[in-house]
Amino acid sequence: MSVALQAAIALEPTLANLLLTRERVHAWSEGIGAEPDNHSSAITRLLKDQRRLSRFVEENAQSMQGVTGGVAMYLVGVILRMFDLAGGRMRKVSWDDVRSAERRIGGLVDQLLPVDDDLPTRARQVARAQPHILDEALYALFIRDTKEEEQALDALEAFKVYMLMWVATEALDANWQPPGDLQGETSYTYTPISEDTGAAGA
Repeated sequence: MSVALQAAIALEPTLANLLLTRERVHAWSEGIGAEPDNHSSAITRLLKDQRRLSRFVEENAQSMQGVTGGVAMYLVGVILRMFDLAGGRMRKVSWDDVRSAERRIGGLVDQLLPVDDDLPTRARQVARAQPHILDEALYALFIRDTKEEEQALDALEAFKVYMLMWVATEALDANWQPPGDLQGETSYTYTPISEDTGAAGA
């Protein structure tokens, strides 16, 4: 097998699991944002249980500005909560899982750059595990109007957060066994969120 072919295979995503739907992912995201107290204890528990993944986020947060590191940790916790709400079984993410996800994503980063207004569009064109979760991340970080009480992240800092969320999603999906009755999708099609209604597919 040629080196080029081996590299191409290494960059192919592992999409063994059904995809969580955009509607479900967005509903969970909105629900967690609207009633954070109902989910905070679960998020704290899940981050504690996935200590290697949490440590990875902590290490990378040291190079982030201001509150960005805390935002990254919380949003990775939200991803964990989404997998938790989906049901099934989640194994503990190992360092090997994290590094494997980093290597795969590292070979794709150039396809997303530069960090500009078109980054979300380019990001959606790259093969990703659980792409609807990551589309929700792109929506929250780059597209959704920021509420008055919130402070928008600098675009470069938002990109750093997205990259951590991408690594986390890849590593978690590789360790997730969905419930047998999961109503998911076998292929990905981008589903936009209506800025007027906040609903997926509108």
